[in-house]
Amino acid sequence: MAEPEKRTAADAEPTAPCVTATHEVLFQVLEATRCDACGGGLQDQPDDGVGSGGRGTYIWLRGDSVEVENVPLCASCAAAIGITALSRWEIEEEEG
Repeated sequence: MAEPEKRTAADAEPTAPCVTATHEVLFQVLEATRCDACGGGLQDQPDDGVGSGGRGTYIWLRGDSVEVENVPLCASCAAAIGITALSRWEIEEEEG
């Protein structure tokens, strides 16, 4: 019977690279590449003459401060959200 091959830790191949980060990563401003509504890629949008997309805004209260976050939207989501907002506004105006 043959003896099993002896291997050391130095012979083993790493299974995954080790990545380290500091708290500074939390405060980096990254260029958005996805629509916040549908998750589709912003660079994948065809140029159909409608526009390159838009931005949405989240507004909420945290304690005594007002928090505002601007998010990117693709052209179709920006149009759909805009039309929906306008139609709801019109409904409210009719109801009084």
